[in-house]
Amino acid sequence: MTATLADRLGELATLGTPITFTALAVPSEVVAAEAGPTAAGPMAPLLAEAIVDAFERADTPWTDAAAAFPQALAGQVSFLHLATTLQTLLSSPAAIGAWAKPLNTTLLAGLPAAVQTTPLVAAARLEGAVRLAASKAVSPYRVWEALDELSLDGPEDFLERMPRLLGVALDCWSDQEPVAGTVRGLLQRLADDEATDADAWFELGCDHLRTALSSTDLDQVALQIAQARKLFANTAATVEARQDAEAYTALCDALLGFTAGDAAQVAQAADALDHALEQQAAWLRGTHQAPWLQPRRAAEAAWSQLLIQLRSASDLLEQPVWMNPWRALDCVLDAYRAARTVRPVGTGNDLTGLAALIEPAIEDGFLRQHSFLAVLQHAADHPSEHPAAGLDTATAAAVLARIDARLTRTAGAGGPHETEEADGDPPGGAAVRLHRLAPVLTLTLGPQKAARIGAQLDDEALAAVEALAYTNDVARLHATDPVVIPTLDRILEQLSTHPHFTGEVRTTFTALVTQTLLFLKSRSDMTRSNLFGPGEKIPGTKKSKSPYDYRRKPEPGQREPLEGDLQRDFHGWLQAGPLHNTVQVESVDIGMGRADVLVHFGALRYLTEIKKDDTDNTPEYLENHYLKQAAEYTNTNAPFGQLLVLDLTAKTTGTRRLEELTWTTTHRPDGAHIDRAVVAGIVSGKRVTPADYSR
Repeated sequence: MTATLADRLGELATLGTPITFTALAVPSEVVAAEAGPTAAGPMAPLLAEAIVDAFERADTPWTDAAAAFPQALAGQVSFLHLATTLQTLLSSPAAIGAWAKPLNTTLLAGLPAAVQTTPLVAAARLEGAVRLAASKAVSPYRVWEALDELSLDGPEDFLERMPRLLGVALDCWSDQEPVAGTVRGLLQRLADDEATDADAWFELGCDHLRTALSSTDLDQVALQIAQARKLFANTAATVEARQDAEAYTALCDALLGFTAGDAAQVAQAADALDHALEQQAAWLRGTHQAPWLQPRRAAEAAWSQLLIQLRSASDLLEQPVWMNPWRALDCVLDAYRAARTVRPVGTGNDLTGLAALIEPAIEDGFLRQHSFLAVLQHAADHPSEHPAAGLDTATAAAVLARIDARLTRTAGAGGPHETEEADGDPPGGAAVRLHRLAPVLTLTLGPQKAARIGAQLDDEALAAVEALAYTNDVARLHATDPVVIPTLDRILEQLSTHPHFTGEVRTTFTALVTQTLLFLKSRSDMTRSNLFGPGEKIPGTKKSKSPYDYRRKPEPGQREPLEGDLQRDFHGWLQAGPLHNTVQVESVDIGMGRADVLVHFGALRYLTEIKKDDTDNTPEYLENHYLKQAAEYTNTNAPFGQLLVLDLTAKTTGTRRLEELTWTTTHRPDGAHIDRAVVAGIVSGKRVTPADYSR
């Protein structure tokens, strides 16, 4: 007699065998007949594994045979079985792509009644529907309708799971009225319930913080931050081990310290934030969290960057061009986005799943503008610290003149930001020039402000300012980056095994590695020729020579790339990014023919050894030749460093991706007992255009 589907699922589970339809070895007609009843029983999570495997392999006959599965989940009455089944299905973008609509219909059907009869199952169903809508696998309108009709008179088991879920909804749809108002109302009601009040306070605090991050008025920012702080502090005082609430309380204290110009308060808040983050990491280690809500390593990197900024503030607060309240808010925005980013579908182990990472919906145009203006002011004051941008004395003077004329009025002193003058768009020729030479500058400042700066600069100087705008924009970490984030996760996971990767070392080196990865990603993009300025004019013509780009294969008459080219580019990147002027960045022994970058975080320092090689670009070869030297510089400080290599081998088959060009390695000298950890990366040189590979 043919074994039933449930029997075979149980047998494979007992044996520990991966569950696939091939391993089940039951006819497709048996699957078609029994998939529905199985979905409503205890074997549903096991069958979901086989279904996901079939979707990943595009095995259509088997997925067709199991077509009754999503609708039949309506009969599942076990919270554990339903939650596990949904987690398995939602880990597969392929499965969701095919079944999102029927699954969404099943999850929302009869939800109000389920809240009363099976509250935990109802909570799992609503969570699944929110995840589908947040990932845009389905239209959100049905979920919004369900939230609008949601009753909070249900059992405590249901209510306890609502605050975080409603917080996700606000993160995703805070800019969508009236759903945002509905969700806020639900959270306010939960805040009055003893069983859910602390969790609801935390989510309402996050809502006030989001509002502050989108504000353009400093008084409104201070008001929203103060309200958020009260809610976060209430949560921390009410619930033991809510280090996340303690961290956000400290963060609010720091921001309020900036608005008050109180350097001591900022310093104290930085210490409190550091302590809370360390406690949170220890508390969460080994505990269960819903996989789709787990914060990624990108959150740690963003918090690390913010801590560095805050620790420097106690000494530099009186220099508003370095960091004013808007700059502080921009750093907080990065940390908040990273910490609150969710992965509603997919897993953390594949790039396909990463495409479903969802950041909080926050309008950041104003903060982006003021973040760049701070960098531009610093570069104009100190052009020698931004060598890659090509800012010379004349360019710096012109830029300073435009800023000093208050054509771009900062709000750091508490005034409102400048409204655009109603004098129409720049003339046609000027607009074309701006979008051709400075598209990121135009996007960041708006056409009017960009035109007023650009009108005073020649093409080469404008390209230099555009380079700063581009670098500043790319260097702001986004928690949804499908290339940088998994690479950062991998590197930080590997570094975490080193016993010295703790405390201040972990914070500072993480920030440096993050900016290095963003640098490597940006320099892998060959469309940004204006990073290196316009080409030199050919006398007597309207044509220009191609600009020199050390990453490209040299044209006739151009010199070979040097280590110094990469050194100057990386040095300028660090100076123009979020860490500008919070650390000391200096060149090392350039006159002796060596090109390295030394970064100081107070007493801690990390050297980035820079090399070029035209022989071999494999990690094994590069480690054999350069790792010992890079590791040797770590002997008198923290045992961490970096190695950047300009790869000048011939590119006959194309170039590798970022995750293939970065890795972590260690070296231990003979007789030593401490490993020296080195993060290595390759910048591909002698590159040709993609079209050249088709010739």
